[in-house]
Amino acid sequence: MKKLYIIIILFLSIINVDIYSQNNKYKAISKEIDNSIKTQRPIHSQYAKNVLYSNSFDDPNDWVLDHDANDCSLDWQIGIGLSCTGSYPIATILSTTDSDGFAMLDSDSYGGATGGSEIEDSWMTMANPVDLNGYNNVVVEFETQYRRYNSENPYIVVGIGDGNGNVTWPDLTPSTDISNLNNVFYPFSAWSGQTGFTGEATANPELVQVNISPALVGLDTIQLSDIYIRFNWTGTWGYAWFVDDFKIVQQPDNDIQASSGWIYSNEHYGGVEYGRTPITHTSSIYTVGSSVFNFGALDQTNVSFTADFTGPSNFVSSSSIAILESDSTIALENDESLSLQVGLYNGTYTFVSDADTIGGSTDFNNTFYRNFEITTDIFSLDGIDNHPSGYEDLGSYGTASWADPGNADGFMCANMYHFNQTDQLNSVKVLLSSAGTGSNAGAEITLMIYDSATFMFDPFDPFNYIYSSEIYTLTANDVSNGYFEIPVVTNSGWDPVSGSSTWENLTLVPGNYYFGIQMTSYSNTYDIRILDDETVPQPWWSSMIYLPVDGSTYSNGNAFAIRLNLGSNVNINETTNKEIMVYPNPASNFINITTNSNEISELTIKDMTGKIIYNDNFNSKISINTESYSKGIYLIDVKNTNGNFSQKISIK
Repeated sequence: MKKLYIIIILFLSIINVDIYSQNNKYKAISKEIDNSIKTQRPIHSQYAKNVLYSNSFDDPNDWVLDHDANDCSLDWQIGIGLSCTGSYPIATILSTTDSDGFAMLDSDSYGGATGGSEIEDSWMTMANPVDLNGYNNVVVEFETQYRRYNSENPYIVVGIGDGNGNVTWPDLTPSTDISNLNNVFYPFSAWSGQTGFTGEATANPELVQVNISPALVGLDTIQLSDIYIRFNWTGTWGYAWFVDDFKIVQQPDNDIQASSGWIYSNEHYGGVEYGRTPITHTSSIYTVGSSVFNFGALDQTNVSFTADFTGPSNFVSSSSIAILESDSTIALENDESLSLQVGLYNGTYTFVSDADTIGGSTDFNNTFYRNFEITTDIFSLDGIDNHPSGYEDLGSYGTASWADPGNADGFMCANMYHFNQTDQLNSVKVLLSSAGTGSNAGAEITLMIYDSATFMFDPFDPFNYIYSSEIYTLTANDVSNGYFEIPVVTNSGWDPVSGSSTWENLTLVPGNYYFGIQMTSYSNTYDIRILDDETVPQPWWSSMIYLPVDGSTYSNGNAFAIRLNLGSNVNINETTNKEIMVYPNPASNFINITTNSNEISELTIKDMTGKIIYNDNFNSKISINTESYSKGIYLIDVKNTNGNFSQKISIK
């Protein structure tokens, strides 16, 4: 299956404004170090193409590398084993023939650690022309690995020579209006109109196909014999663009392509697609849809799609359109009344037309697959381990994701979950990543739960939470298992008969909540990374991050592996001689630490770099003057024969 960048994913644009009445805006993306966990995606076998030209970048002399000297000095590179060298590298392309060379444009490295100001204009052009006489419908295709950051635009440019290699090339910028330039094309057309920080990325590799036929209309035989293709990058401090396995092929007459498929509950705001939904949080109406692109040279008639789901119960959704014009995309969807049951559902989305049918010469790209699971008690945005074979695409975020060391302590990843009804949360499970610096025993984690309006409010106050767990220290066993789990309990009262506190799980009423995992690495000494499931595109607000260096939340992330375990599983009494209290929190001039024991306890106070700023022993109670402490977060550690106690406090 190949994906094209002309898909329409309608649910990404549907935002319920009630959630964000105080801050209804698109949040920015912060530039990050990419530590995706990529496996090479096979480029599926295709119809017997008429290949007019091909190049695997095994010989750099096949290409001319240059730039606009008035704008920048950045050039493409061609070679074997190239990799990004900037502060925010992306993964090297895993193309079909990467072993014999590929091309790379490393904008991030050129911009430096903090970004440049030049509007980069760099290109890579075929050194020798191709003769396209006799071919009216022509397609450029190539394998790529690309990630977008800022207001930038890559272009595919068709150079038309005069028979002697003389070509007039357009001067392009990220904001060039190409509507009147019939020889300039967007390789990633769905992103071409975007401004600001968005961060979309291709698969690795992604097969991109661009129909360049409009550039050939009206040319004479001399011009058609002198055609060149240029890859033209324009932007400022992007990530990188990799290209390999370039071909010019004859466009098929009939080729509809399944671009995407989705299914989501109408009660889950904005078209979010949960990978796992508890049966108690399902709804009766689901939207089932898909988008299809007509890549063929001819208009297609009677285009239809069928979504066929099998599992604990089976259901089918279908829709059709009378005509789909060449080089156009349509999204088809239906609202279906479903009675889902506990189990895994496997969906197959199939498109056919009168001229492109299953079993035809171009049917290899007529299907799309999508899975989801209904559970008894697990709520997860991610679908890790449930995705169709070959689809799973994972990244990760953590304390080492940022060049600024100020984000190594207090960094937070958060998922938004919609509760249809009142339920109890008994624990949160988080999947760890081994990418980059990995996850290390000794990292400290706190679970923090927020009302969605609070989390989206700017400026964000991380201490305005509904619930905060005690600090959890990551263990070697957690790292080995690939996850950690934090229990969620609250003090519900006092039992005078037993002389103990009573505890219960956290009750959450219907609404929208962000579940945040705050991480402390002690200046990258104990880094930690959380998996991010990038397989199914989610609304921008579904997964967010908080950067302590500027106190802002950003829409980095797609579907963090932060999973909720619902239902009551605890009714605990805890004797008071084990209790330790730290108050007030936040504090201004002093903090009090009390225990219900007269034995000696050791008190240690650390700042967020791990520096010990106070250490002493005390009996029962101690007061600490904090007037000289700088504003920020501090860690309180108390040790006695009953065990260890840790808690974060804020000094205003």
